[in-house]
Amino acid sequence: MLPESPPQEATPAEGAAERKRRRWLARYVARRLLILIPLVFLVSVAAFTLTHAAPGGPIATLLENAPTSPEQIEAIKEKYKLGDPLPVQYWDWISGVAQGDFGRSILTNETVLNEITSRLWVTLSLNIAGIALAILVGVPLGVLAALRRGRFLDRALVTISVFFMSTPVFALGLFALYLFGFRAGLFPLFGPGEGLVDRIHHLALPAIVLGLAGMGFTMRLTRAAMLEQFDMDYVAFARARGLGSFHVTSRYAFRNALIPVTTAAGLLFTGLLTGSVLVETVFGLPGLGTLLVSAVTGGDFTMVQGLLLFIAAWIILVNIAVDVLYVFIDPRVEFDKARG
Repeated sequence: MLPESPPQEATPAEGAAERKRRRWLARYVARRLLILIPLVFLVSVAAFTLTHAAPGGPIATLLENAPTSPEQIEAIKEKYKLGDPLPVQYWDWISGVAQGDFGRSILTNETVLNEITSRLWVTLSLNIAGIALAILVGVPLGVLAALRRGRFLDRALVTISVFFMSTPVFALGLFALYLFGFRAGLFPLFGPGEGLVDRIHHLALPAIVLGLAGMGFTMRLTRAAMLEQFDMDYVAFARARGLGSFHVTSRYAFRNALIPVTTAAGLLFTGLLTGSVLVETVFGLPGLGTLLVSAVTGGDFTMVQGLLLFIAAWIILVNIAVDVLYVFIDPRVEFDKARG
């Protein structure tokens, strides 16, 4: 047996290029993170303005149609600091947010941050499981549909993807709940469950519903990206060299199709976040979706402000993360964007 050759050390030129690449990447990531500051500021202004834009403002929302006296109105203004000018109210709120104080819920008197963090695990678990299912099932089916372009399997998979893309997620959830929960008894009907195993059992069907809702979109986008790569000249050259179909698909076409697939993952993370509001309501899960619904219906404007700001920051961070992932997937994106 021949001895293994020792690993070759990087040349000075290669080391300098690698250090330059890391500096470019650090600057690129820093610029993307800095974008978060003005975006969160604009979202905070929008969230604060929307909660004060209703007729009568937060005071009318708190009082609803109950008979009140001028003394009661003044007491409410004093308690929630609603008598100050709007810029002063906004500054008091956003300065507290900057220190981790989102205020207290009007309905429960708990801190907004504690309410959000206590329910975050439900929404986060649903979204991660739904995205994993959508990608692990949708991407291979999209590749398979592209490989069988124009055949029966391709048409069948496209039909399935259109069905799941066009079906409202709440309708899909109600159907799944009736069929697999009520009729078949395979899944619980309501609530988050107790203990790790029971919680996974309760979250399984809602996560499947979310995953199926995103699978159709992932399948269609993957199929379109793979078909575009199959029509490229480099694929024809690779096949002309005698490379097998699996090698061409996995090593060349799929690798170059990863950018749109990554885009799909980012869009899924933000899209399923809004879809989970309906799924949580259908399955009675105490997540951020049901918390937002109860806050809106109950006139809990402090909770609405905190939730809107939190969800918007979540979506912005996901988009930044996807943007940074492009750099690792395709070096050409790095050099184009890091120089800009």
